[in-house]
Amino acid sequence: MSYRILGAGPSGLAAAITLAKAGHAVDVYERRGDCGARFGGDLQGIENWSTSLDALEELRAAGIAVDFHCAPISHAIQTNGVRDSSLSFARPGLYLVKRGAAHDTLDQSLKRQALAAGARLHFRESIDPERADIVATGPRGRKIFAIDRGVVFDTDAPDCAVVLMDDRAAPKGYAYLLVSGGYGCLATMLFEDFPSIHERLAYTRRLLESRYGVTVRNPRPVGGVGHFTLRAEFKKGSALHVGEAAGLQDFLWGFGIRSAIRSGVGAAGCVLEGRDWQAHADAQFSSALRASVVNRFLFENLRHGRYAVLMTLFKLGGPHALLRAISRLNPLHRVLFPAARAYTRRRYPQIEI
Repeated sequence: MSYRILGAGPSGLAAAITLAKAGHAVDVYERRGDCGARFGGDLQGIENWSTSLDALEELRAAGIAVDFHCAPISHAIQTNGVRDSSLSFARPGLYLVKRGAAHDTLDQSLKRQALAAGARLHFRESIDPERADIVATGPRGRKIFAIDRGVVFDTDAPDCAVVLMDDRAAPKGYAYLLVSGGYGCLATMLFEDFPSIHERLAYTRRLLESRYGVTVRNPRPVGGVGHFTLRAEFKKGSALHVGEAAGLQDFLWGFGIRSAIRSGVGAAGCVLEGRDWQAHADAQFSSALRASVVNRFLFENLRHGRYAVLMTLFKLGGPHALLRAISRLNPLHRVLFPAARAYTRRRYPQIEI
């Protein structure tokens, strides 16, 4: 059999690796000139709390080698710009990976693995989504709920992970400072007032660089957008939709790499086994999507005292246990979901809830 995949991001390449390793001919079409070309070397996180299975073990079990820059984060600092609080995870809370076209990025690793499995990659080419077997394109512009802007840089600063909750840096969002092996990323993520992003980033840089004594050398701009929908479009016609093309992104923090890869592997598995991808994807992802709507509702409405309540919850509850508990629908989510959905429809009219 021969399969066509539209999009060479993590979800599309994960699907290509799975299908090609099963002995099928696979053609991947990517409108950009290379895998990861829309990123500039960002440091991003693969979350490691949504299941009991470690994220890297999940990748290996799916036949994906972990041969890219991947730094475990077991300790972090949360701050509101005035008060710091240290957090410790029972196991790595997330894994930092690089995105982009450099050799050690997640994107280039998946590209090499897809090619080694026998997939054919067609850069600067596209096909009609209706002709694709799997659609793995990126976020759809009209459904963007957040943007982030920042810089990557070289530094002598020690490894760290800092999360800043401060409405002057990111109203109802967050900013962050990540350093791994002399490579840093500092950014702010906005959920409103997008035109102020450059002003917010400048404030964030001044605060975080001075507060943590970070020297920034050779800064390069990076940025991205967040796409979310509760009406996830896992299948349209005969094409299976995966990753951000299906709206798979966490509405609270914006994490999406793990679900993207999981969806690519899952869709390919359904193709190989003749299973219903829509039903499989609904069962695997819909609970987490609904939970994240409630989580964002709570985050935006528990900001009093410069996020002191939220900081206390993460400190006393244990960050890993708390994140695990809220990653799937629980009784509190079910009670609050109607109110959270109504709030979200008013606050984010551009997305489908």
